[in-house]
Amino acid sequence: MRLMLDTNVVLDFMLTREPYYPDTRILMLLGYINEVELWISSAQINDLFYILTKGGKSAFNEDAKQSLKRLRQCVNVYRTGELEIDAVLDSAWLDLEDSYLYQSALSMKADYIITRNQRDFALSSIKVFDTAELLAYLREHAGTTYAEIDLATVGLYDTN
Repeated sequence: MRLMLDTNVVLDFMLTREPYYPDTRILMLLGYINEVELWISSAQINDLFYILTKGGKSAFNEDAKQSLKRLRQCVNVYRTGELEIDAVLDSAWLDLEDSYLYQSALSMKADYIITRNQRDFALSSIKVFDTAELLAYLREHAGTTYAEIDLATVGLYDTN
């Protein structure tokens, strides 16, 4: 199963944002153990770096890079190009960033888009879930239930 993650979902995990963190932690673990394929676009790396460095402050560069390296243990990065950009510029989507994520998801043949802002993807032909809905879907359709595991115990993240 290939999942394209919206930046808000990744930040929920990286910044331990409640009440979303527990579900995103499970999702990242599923990516870590290759139970699902988690994807972000190459443009999202830049967005994440900018946010993690608190607006591009160089004092936070090294911590941001280390956080992104840890994230890469869970997620794949889809390299986008001119085709996706041209599709975004020709689209009827109001939000350029959401359109870019959608076009990336189309190109890499994602099964689902995972976001907290489902309304932003009303034009999507790809099914959109929030993280909790995805985990419920996996329980219902695949018969799998995932318990929370401290990612620090597998060397992925220091959650303190």
